[in-house]
Amino acid sequence: MSDELKITEGARVEIELVAQDKSREKLKFILVPDDAADFDKGLLGIGTPLAQTIVGHAANETLEYKRGDIVAVKILSVEANAESPAPGAGEQREESLRRARDKAELASMVSFALTFDSKWGDYDPEQIVKQYEENEKKDDA
Repeated sequence: MSDELKITEGARVEIELVAQDKSREKLKFILVPDDAADFDKGLLGIGTPLAQTIVGHAANETLEYKRGDIVAVKILSVEANAESPAPGAGEQREESLRRARDKAELASMVSFALTFDSKWGDYDPEQIVKQYEENEKKDDA
């Protein structure tokens, strides 16, 4: 068993999460540095609780892992990974988060504009959206 590949950073891993009701969910991912993590793209940060639980273990091991209704994690396979995550994955994630925050702020401003009325005038929601879209075009250029 000492010849089996152990899970380390860069490994391609397939696991099965086992719930209290015995239901199971399979996941595949590559362990990467935390700043390159993007779980939607199959990249799990090495500092996450799940990664910390499985690092150093090999395929066919079942480990206790209590999170919500999950009680165990079974390691199905471990492979050395020849490809590394694309450089800038962390920056791409941060840019996506910035855009999401901007859109949430825009929604909040439009909501306020639709409900605000004063004796000095009101806000034009269409103008707010137009200004936002112009700023987005400048940022993309």
